[in-house]
Amino acid sequence: MFNVLEGGVSEPIHWDKNNLTSDRSIIILDESNQVVWLWHGSNQGLVARRTALRQAESLKGHGFTAGKSIIGRDIKTIKEIDERKVGRDPDTDILHQDLQVLLNREFKEMNNLIVTFDLVGAEKLPQEVSPKPKPELKPITEPKPVPKSEPKPFSAPPPVKPEPVKQAPSDSSTSSVAPINYASEYDDVKSKSPPQPTPTPKEPPKTAVSSTQDMLAEARIAFVIKAIMDHYDDIWVSKKDDGSYGVEMMDGPICTFKIRDSKISFTPNSFSGVATTIKTEIQKKFVELSKLL
Repeated sequence: MFNVLEGGVSEPIHWDKNNLTSDRSIIILDESNQVVWLWHGSNQGLVARRTALRQAESLKGHGFTAGKSIIGRDIKTIKEIDERKVGRDPDTDILHQDLQVLLNREFKEMNNLIVTFDLVGAEKLPQEVSPKPKPELKPITEPKPVPKSEPKPFSAPPPVKPEPVKQAPSDSSTSSVAPINYASEYDDVKSKSPPQPTPTPKEPPKTAVSSTQDMLAEARIAFVIKAIMDHYDDIWVSKKDDGSYGVEMMDGPICTFKIRDSKISFTPNSFSGVATTIKTEIQKKFVELSKLL
């Protein structure tokens, strides 16, 4: 367990769940679950929480050297808990409950401020198992060779002679030579030519609707940030894994929103920590800028 100081230094402290107070940011290296827990007290501002997050990222990749051992090296996951969101955000409540289960487990303190958890229940000794009878080995019989069938000579049927074509008697004025058919420009050339492969229809050119919607979405995101910065000079904008955007100030979160059909959709808890007058002015500014689209 570590206490993150103001200068960005992680100080190892004794394992105690009472260390998680409102004026601290606490880091826990949990090898049992391969997790780095990061607890932010409700009084921790934006700078303090970002400093603690950088320390948690460093411990996640490098671990903590305790004597000849390295604790928590190559942990892949950080679970961040903000005390202000406990009881208000379902995801935070789940993480908080899991952390409390970890803190309430029985433990033994070792050297270098490392604790180990007791196993639940005693280990059961393996019962003696009577040996199973070995299966009888049957002699392997060699496969008998299968006689190959020799091919029989094949006799082709005699060719069929074509019968002579009987021609109708003709007058002396007609010639006995059959007329020769010549191609004419009026013949159906397409019916005599071999069938041509059907050309693959080309896909219609993509319209610019999708790109226009993306540009509208980006413009509305910029309008939200511009409206907020009219009242706060120092803000933090982050993009979450689910695609939502979070905006925070020094004293805490301002709003969280998503883009749906190129429109802004705020979460219910947005602007809950902001004065009503400032919230109204932010919304008014956003509406004015949106009329430019």
